[in-house]
Amino acid sequence: MDFRALRCFLAVAERGSYTRGAEALRVSQPAVSRQIRKLEHGLGRPLFTRHGHRVSLTEAGRRLLERGQELMRGLDAAEAEIRAGEGALAGTVSLALPPAAGQMLLPALLERLARRAPRLSLRLIGGFSGTILDWLLRGQVDLACAHDPLPQRGLRILPLVSEPVYLVGRADRLPFRRDHARTEDLALLPLILPARPNASRRLLDGWTARRRLLPNVRMEVDDHAMIRALLRRGLGFSLLTRGAIAEDVRRGDLVALPLRPRASWAFSLIVPEGAARRELVGPVVAAITEGARALVDAGEWPGRWIGEDAAHR
Repeated sequence: MDFRALRCFLAVAERGSYTRGAEALRVSQPAVSRQIRKLEHGLGRPLFTRHGHRVSLTEAGRRLLERGQELMRGLDAAEAEIRAGEGALAGTVSLALPPAAGQMLLPALLERLARRAPRLSLRLIGGFSGTILDWLLRGQVDLACAHDPLPQRGLRILPLVSEPVYLVGRADRLPFRRDHARTEDLALLPLILPARPNASRRLLDGWTARRRLLPNVRMEVDDHAMIRALLRRGLGFSLLTRGAIAEDVRRGDLVALPLRPRASWAFSLIVPEGAARRELVGPVVAAITEGARALVDAGEWPGRWIGEDAAHR
């Protein structure tokens, strides 16, 4: 397979457009089209379906995207290591994590890596916990953080922070004046939640099933920014950590009510057993662990530390 053609394919697939793919590669659009036609001819399958100026992936295209991204990450890492010189810690580690946790954790993580491994770079991907676990199992990312991940063979789960869960929404849409929410309220209030198997849905299903309640899920939305926008419009309520909506609460746009009985979920680091390029992944694991611990100790991350010190891992 011609790697120039593969790079052209990845650029178009990731941006959904031949024009944007060509702009990212700084080559002409006809040149990109020729490379992709050559790739399709060699594979004997179409890779894209055109929709005006946009394109979508065929089934063959989706498979190639998954494998091609993994291959290119390896090539980019090898190039970085060679350019850095023998013995230097250099390369790229791909990390997936929930957006709200990322906002708190990433500054501390990047500061630590800049001091300890300046030639090490991160490729960051945001998503909900269920999607993140799937990316990790497929080998699309090297490392991940998620809330209450389900145990999976080949993955090592390292709990870090126990975060309280709140009922979040607009104060003027609440039908009661309590300073807390009860589990029974979840069967009455219109809820906006991610689809299963996301952690918040699994928690909700467990709480309500034990009390023989049916949760009132009005919308399933697998995007954190969209959920917050819908909450601000007063279209429902959701189950979130305080860190996820801290700015909205400070502005008075949303309120966060603790649940009674109290509920929490564990924010965890997930490391594949026998991970490739362990020498690169290890420093990132240590930096995440130390950064999270420092934020909890300083009171900047609402929650309770439940992890081990990085030195004991």
